[in-house]
Amino acid sequence: MADRYYSVVLGEHTIDKVTEGAASVAGDAIEVRVTYDATGMSKQAALFGLRAIEDYIKKDAFPPA
Repeated sequence: MADRYYSVVLGEHTIDKVTEGAASVAGDAIEVRVTYDATGMSKQAALFGLRAIEDYIKKDAFPPA
């Protein structure tokens, strides 16, 4: 499988602060892994998945127990 990692340091909120690569970045507070060679994966499918995660975080208690 081919993965792509997107990460950002806590407190950074702009697109130019996002790190993107083929490996995880140790120490970044927020990281997302997208497996892009999976059947049915597309940019649109990834965005739908991220929206679902965003909605879950909004409805759930934070920080998680």
